[in-house]
Amino acid sequence: MRPRSALSTIACCALALAGCGGSEDGTRVLVVGWDGATFDLLDPMVAGGELPHLAALMARGRTAALESTRIPISSAAWPTISTGVGPGVHGVYSFFQTEDETYDVRLVAATDVAAPPIWRVLSARGQRSHVWGVPITYPPEQIDGTLVAGMLSPFGAQYAHPRGLADELRAKGLVPDLGVWRQDQVADLDLVRRQLELKERELLELAGRQDWRLCMFVFKSLDVLCHRPNLDLRGPEIRELLQRLDGILGRLIETVGPDTTVVLLSDHGFKSYRRAFNLHRWLVDGGWSIQREGESAGTSAAGPLAQAKASQRAARLATLDLSKSRAIADVAEGNFGAIRLNVAWREPAGILAPEEVPGVLDELTARLHEIELPAGIPVVRRVDRGADLYPGPLQDARVPDLIVEFDPAWRVYTDLFGPPLSVGTQPFPDHALDGILVTAGPSIEGASERARAQLTDVAPMLYHLMGEPIPARLEGDPRPSIERRPRPVRRLPTDQDAGEGRLEGVFPDPDGAGDQEVTSRIESIGYGG
Repeated sequence: MRPRSALSTIACCALALAGCGGSEDGTRVLVVGWDGATFDLLDPMVAGGELPHLAALMARGRTAALESTRIPISSAAWPTISTGVGPGVHGVYSFFQTEDETYDVRLVAATDVAAPPIWRVLSARGQRSHVWGVPITYPPEQIDGTLVAGMLSPFGAQYAHPRGLADELRAKGLVPDLGVWRQDQVADLDLVRRQLELKERELLELAGRQDWRLCMFVFKSLDVLCHRPNLDLRGPEIRELLQRLDGILGRLIETVGPDTTVVLLSDHGFKSYRRAFNLHRWLVDGGWSIQREGESAGTSAAGPLAQAKASQRAARLATLDLSKSRAIADVAEGNFGAIRLNVAWREPAGILAPEEVPGVLDELTARLHEIELPAGIPVVRRVDRGADLYPGPLQDARVPDLIVEFDPAWRVYTDLFGPPLSVGTQPFPDHALDGILVTAGPSIEGASERARAQLTDVAPMLYHLMGEPIPARLEGDPRPSIERRPRPVRRLPTDQDAGEGRLEGVFPDPDGAGDQEVTSRIESIGYGG
């Protein structure tokens, strides 16, 4: 038997003293992520016999539409999945983080996630995990098991734990994330196929071991291909990729055996849009963002496209007179957009006094609800205050003030040029709110009806399925009703659990040398809008 570390021994003693005990059984959970998958795309293929392994998993388990974060973006969604708390607590909402006391931004990293992910807690409890490809896990942390960081991992960095694993993977030709291509490279199916073959061999070897409680393997390939402009989401390339992913899913399930619970999920969905709303231009036209005199609204962002998202944001701000602007367009994805107020106590050049904020939010909300087509059809579905959606100690610093959901026909973007409302002739694929959740295993009661779940439900559900007590801070529903014989939900009496605290990177990137390269990868896979 593997000897326990001092930390895990202390953790187990603390749990026993708290009356929670350790795990009730030896249940293992395999989590497989298909980023971008949606039932709208999968259901017809399942019905047509094209995805037999997914069909079998659904037939013996439960399904639910998994609502993403508002905005549906991987940088906010995956930390929410892994920690069980929202962006107001874990602190990551966008791919970029504002530098202190400036409007400049840098790429987010695992060190920005202020809440502990499930694998850190399990490691402190003496439970082994194998984690591969989860976004926002670079730099990697030292856990009991293996961790190969996913999206935003620099090519040449030590992106894996234990030490030396990244070098071994590079020697085999494997990269940490399918978004590793430079801007002049194409996200084609041939490259995806080669990487999937390499990745599958590594994952099957890990899953075949008998020493783990949690495996979490994320495949970004679907999301990467779906981001290409003018793509037919039901075309042959996407269908072939999903069939390949289905085959890998089947082999993973066979490898882990019938006693393992399997969870298949996606952090958001995908759909095609033909209508677009430019939130930045709407704020300028409405007098919320004040343009400097002589600045051209049609000037595109300066600098190489490899840094498009950061440079576009800098260009937008450069055209504004921040001493007069009350509101600024923030992150946008799918049919969601966000607005941040230029508040005096919070922003470097802020002008709004705290007492003015509620009135400005009310006025903006009213004006947004008035947006409509010439025929009088409303465009905005709902407007939420970020603090209401995602309360927590980091809500002011990290969460936008207003989060706007447009009609599902409208994609939201922020750009210097283009009218607020436009209609294109070609489909533009982008994120959608609902992803997927499929759960099956020896303790799961199968059901045909499709439920609805939140991202914050995933982590407490995983703790519960493994028989582990749930940290008190977790916000979601562990969904005990999906079990054949529902067990009492066990929660720790306080939020002081082993594994609390911030990540300490094993192989940090102190010079930020990977940032420019990683920003290039974001643009190359379609995150530059």
